[in-house]
Amino acid sequence: MMKDNSGEVIYVGKATSIRDRLGQYFSKPDRYKTQLLVAHIDAIDFVITKDPIEALILESNLIKNYQPKYNMVLKDDKHYAYLAVTKEEFPRLLVAMKNSKNQFRVKAAKFYGPFTEGSKRNISARYLRKLFKVRICKTLPKKECLQYHLGNCDAPCINGIDKEQYGKNIEALCSVLEGKEKAHQIIDELEQRMKIASLALEYEKAAAIRDQIESLKIFFQRQNVEKVKNSDEDFIWFEKIAGKLYVQMLRSRNGVISKSEKYSIEIKEQEEPEKAFCIQYYTKDNLPDRVYSNLTEEEMNKVNQALGDIFIKAGREKMKVLQIAEKSLVQGEVDQSVLRLREELELATNPVVIETFDNSNLFGENPVASMVQFVNGKPNKQNYRRFGIKTVEGIDDFSSMKEVVFRRYSRLLKEGARMPDLILIDGGAGQLHAAMDGLEEAGVKIAICSIAKKEEEIYLPNKMETVRMARSNIALKLLQHCRDEAHRFAITYHRLKRKKKMEDKS
Repeated sequence: MMKDNSGEVIYVGKATSIRDRLGQYFSKPDRYKTQLLVAHIDAIDFVITKDPIEALILESNLIKNYQPKYNMVLKDDKHYAYLAVTKEEFPRLLVAMKNSKNQFRVKAAKFYGPFTEGSKRNISARYLRKLFKVRICKTLPKKECLQYHLGNCDAPCINGIDKEQYGKNIEALCSVLEGKEKAHQIIDELEQRMKIASLALEYEKAAAIRDQIESLKIFFQRQNVEKVKNSDEDFIWFEKIAGKLYVQMLRSRNGVISKSEKYSIEIKEQEEPEKAFCIQYYTKDNLPDRVYSNLTEEEMNKVNQALGDIFIKAGREKMKVLQIAEKSLVQGEVDQSVLRLREELELATNPVVIETFDNSNLFGENPVASMVQFVNGKPNKQNYRRFGIKTVEGIDDFSSMKEVVFRRYSRLLKEGARMPDLILIDGGAGQLHAAMDGLEEAGVKIAICSIAKKEEEIYLPNKMETVRMARSNIALKLLQHCRDEAHRFAITYHRLKRKKKMEDKS
């Protein structure tokens, strides 16, 4: 979504690679209209979708919502079609379109879709009618028609099937359209029939079954950006990064995600920024029916006390839309090395805040532990700390590590301060387990790992095998940077100590 200096969306586009697509606009645009567009671009926002079909649907919805001046407006007669199961005594399966008011022309029905490929949709609709013996006549005739004699309909018009059995066929049909297990069973049966036809050298029959299978598979391409619902819903993802709260909002109206908004807010001390944002953003005039977010249950309760019970926990389907908001936010604001590290270590959250510990001593004396903090892949020097070892006599690397980890996180817990997303220990399995003992004693649960220098192996709790990454991997480079910075910080302390000792002697 390209915006001008007033924040108005002036162009909406889609691409598999945004980097490549933008290059076409900004490197010698050849068309006069493109030159005009580029001259007015002040900011660019984006949303990440699951697949090209979702991108196509979202692009259409955003163009209809914003009416950007540099887009060709999509006409309603080229919008996507749905399949509708009517609510009649003996239901039918129809192709349904929306009118200019975004309302369905077919009344009183269950809707499924949208479907972007017209030919496959129509083939599938015809096949489903035959498969489940669904009638096609607008009104029930007084005698059976040709479809009955062709075996495509059980003729409820002449009581060839009772209402109960016909209803079971419709339930099975709906389960296919909803992508449930029944649909997979049908495809499995068709694949078996296709193999039998192929072995019998009936290649034309096998090809026809193959086309039926391909057509049915489009019902499993569930789009998250458009659902058939008559309600207003907002999806909000919050992420705290380097002292700021970032917010990605997707707004769904009548089942269509038609608006994307992004905000960043400075976090002040003793503030609940998520609650403050929600209360400031929503008024009585713009409250949706429901809001789904990544807030905790406690945080949702606080917001609901001020706004009413509109914030609710996201189920599996709603979580898919929230994940679109999360990807759109973190891809734009979170460093790529942080995202890659989450993937490599299979972490539950992005390790935006990493705290790294290293034990050091000077020729067997003055043992000290250093801790450095990285935020979003960069050093945050104001939160560097050194720990003099208090409870351990002599040089005991493991006991020293347990002590400083316990002291650090028991204090943060007592102060109610934010915990890091990941703890990194310089060392191998022994140092890792010592640090885990310190965390357990402090009563804190935080993701933790250690990195050994020799082979750059990464040790994880409860895993026998270590993780190894390519030397060029940006996730490994981030861990190395954290470790080396912790070591440098410890050495600086010893240099100062040695300098002071020499000054005292002189």
